[in-house]
Amino acid sequence: MKDVAEYLRHIKALILFMPQVVGWEVVREEAQGDAGLFRYRLNLCDGSLLEMFELFYILREQVEVRKYSFHWQDGAGNLLKRWDNAAHHSEVATHPHHVHDGTESNVLAHQPVDAETILVIVSDAVGES
Repeated sequence: MKDVAEYLRHIKALILFMPQVVGWEVVREEAQGDAGLFRYRLNLCDGSLLEMFELFYILREQVEVRKYSFHWQDGAGNLLKRWDNAAHHSEVATHPHHVHDGTESNVLAHQPVDAETILVIVSDAVGES
Protein backbone atom coordinates (compact mmCIF):
# COMPACT_ATOMS: atom_id res chain seq x y z
CA MET A 1 0.00 0.00 0.00
CA LYS A 2 1.45 3.32 -0.93
CA ASP A 3 -0.69 5.43 1.43
CA VAL A 4 -3.50 5.48 4.01
CA ALA A 5 -6.19 6.33 1.45
CA GLU A 6 -5.25 3.31 -0.67
CA TYR A 7 -5.52 0.98 2.34
CA LEU A 8 -8.93 2.39 3.29
CA ARG A 9 -10.13 1.91 -0.31
CA HIS A 10 -8.81 -1.65 -0.24
CA ILE A 11 -10.68 -2.59 2.96
CA LYS A 12 -13.90 -0.97 1.71
CA ALA A 13 -13.61 -2.86 -1.59
CA LEU A 14 -13.26 -6.15 0.30
CA ILE A 15 -16.41 -5.31 2.26
CA LEU A 16 -18.35 -4.32 -0.87
CA PHE A 17 -17.49 -7.58 -2.62
CA MET A 18 -18.26 -9.80 0.39
CA PRO A 19 -21.61 -11.45 -0.45
CA GLN A 20 -22.41 -12.05 3.24
CA VAL A 21 -22.59 -8.28 3.86
CA VAL A 22 -26.15 -6.99 3.47
CA GLY A 23 -25.43 -3.49 4.75
CA TRP A 24 -22.63 -1.50 6.30
CA GLU A 25 -21.76 1.94 7.58
CA VAL A 26 -18.70 4.03 8.21
CA VAL A 27 -18.84 4.93 11.90
CA ARG A 28 -15.49 6.74 11.81
CA GLU A 29 -12.65 7.10 9.35
CA GLU A 30 -9.53 9.24 9.54
CA ALA A 31 -6.41 9.68 7.46
CA GLN A 32 -3.58 11.95 8.61
CA GLY A 33 -0.21 11.62 6.98
CA ASP A 34 1.00 8.04 7.36
CA ALA A 35 -1.60 7.23 10.08
CA GLY A 36 -5.19 6.15 9.69
CA LEU A 37 -8.06 4.55 11.49
CA PHE A 38 -11.47 3.19 10.73
CA ARG A 39 -14.52 1.89 12.51
CA TYR A 40 -16.96 0.09 10.25
CA ARG A 41 -20.19 -1.70 11.20
CA LEU A 42 -21.27 -4.58 8.95
CA ASN A 43 -24.67 -6.28 8.95
CA LEU A 44 -24.39 -9.84 7.73
CA CYS A 45 -26.89 -12.07 5.95
CA ASP A 46 -27.30 -14.38 8.97
CA GLY A 47 -28.40 -11.44 11.14
CA SER A 48 -25.04 -11.08 12.88
CA LEU A 49 -23.09 -7.84 13.23
CA LEU A 50 -19.37 -7.27 12.80
CA GLU A 51 -17.84 -4.09 14.18
CA MET A 52 -14.31 -3.48 12.90
CA PHE A 53 -11.74 -1.06 14.31
CA GLU A 54 -8.13 -0.56 13.25
CA LEU A 55 -5.53 2.09 14.01
CA PHE A 56 -2.74 1.67 11.48
CA TYR A 57 0.30 3.27 9.88
CA ILE A 58 1.74 2.94 6.40
CA LEU A 59 5.50 2.56 6.73
CA ARG A 60 7.64 1.89 3.65
CA GLU A 61 4.46 0.94 1.75
CA GLN A 62 3.58 -1.71 4.38
CA VAL A 63 0.51 -1.63 6.63
CA GLU A 64 1.37 -1.77 10.32
CA VAL A 65 -1.69 -2.30 12.51
CA ARG A 66 -1.11 -0.84 15.97
CA LYS A 67 -4.52 -1.28 17.63
CA TYR A 68 -7.46 -3.37 16.62
CA SER A 69 -10.77 -4.74 17.79
CA PHE A 70 -13.09 -6.90 15.71
CA HIS A 71 -16.34 -7.57 17.57
CA TRP A 72 -18.73 -10.13 16.11
CA GLN A 73 -22.12 -10.75 17.67
CA ASP A 74 -25.27 -12.63 16.72
CA GLY A 75 -28.59 -10.99 15.92
CA ALA A 76 -29.64 -11.06 19.58
CA GLY A 77 -26.49 -9.18 20.64
CA ASN A 78 -24.67 -12.21 22.08
CA LEU A 79 -20.90 -12.22 21.64
CA LEU A 80 -19.64 -14.72 19.11
CA LYS A 81 -16.00 -13.58 19.08
CA ARG A 82 -13.97 -10.46 19.68
CA TRP A 83 -10.37 -10.31 18.56
CA ASP A 84 -8.36 -7.46 20.05
CA ASN A 85 -4.97 -6.35 21.30
CA ALA A 86 -5.98 -4.35 24.37
CA ALA A 87 -3.24 -4.73 26.97
CA HIS A 88 -5.36 -6.47 29.60
CA HIS A 89 -5.16 -10.29 29.95
CA SER A 90 -1.42 -10.51 30.52
CA GLU A 91 -1.97 -14.19 31.42
CA VAL A 92 -2.48 -15.03 27.73
CA ALA A 93 0.63 -16.36 25.98
CA THR A 94 0.10 -14.12 22.95
CA HIS A 95 -0.42 -10.98 25.09
CA PRO A 96 -1.65 -8.46 24.12
CA HIS A 97 -3.28 -10.35 21.22
CA HIS A 98 -6.27 -12.49 22.21
CA VAL A 99 -9.81 -13.52 21.37
CA HIS A 100 -12.94 -13.54 23.52
CA ASP A 101 -14.72 -16.68 22.36
CA GLY A 102 -18.45 -16.85 23.11
CA THR A 103 -18.25 -14.87 26.35
CA GLU A 104 -16.23 -11.96 27.72
CA SER A 105 -14.61 -14.25 30.27
CA ASN A 106 -13.52 -16.95 27.81
CA VAL A 107 -10.22 -15.36 26.73
CA LEU A 108 -7.89 -17.39 24.54
CA ALA A 109 -4.49 -16.84 23.01
CA HIS A 110 -4.63 -15.72 19.39
CA GLN A 111 -2.10 -14.51 16.88
CA PRO A 112 -2.35 -10.91 15.65
CA VAL A 113 -5.08 -10.32 13.07
CA ASP A 114 -6.06 -7.55 10.70
CA ALA A 115 -9.24 -6.52 8.90
CA GLU A 116 -8.56 -8.64 5.84
CA THR A 117 -8.01 -11.78 7.94
CA ILE A 118 -11.18 -11.18 9.96
CA LEU A 119 -13.28 -10.65 6.84
CA VAL A 120 -12.14 -14.05 5.56
CA ILE A 121 -12.79 -15.79 8.92
CA VAL A 122 -16.24 -14.29 9.31
CA SER A 123 -17.27 -14.76 5.68
CA ASP A 124 -16.24 -18.42 5.83
CA ALA A 125 -18.21 -18.93 9.07
CA VAL A 126 -21.33 -17.12 7.86
CA GLY A 127 -21.10 -18.89 4.51
CA GLU A 128 -21.31 -22.20 6.38
CA SER A 129 -24.50 -21.25 8.24
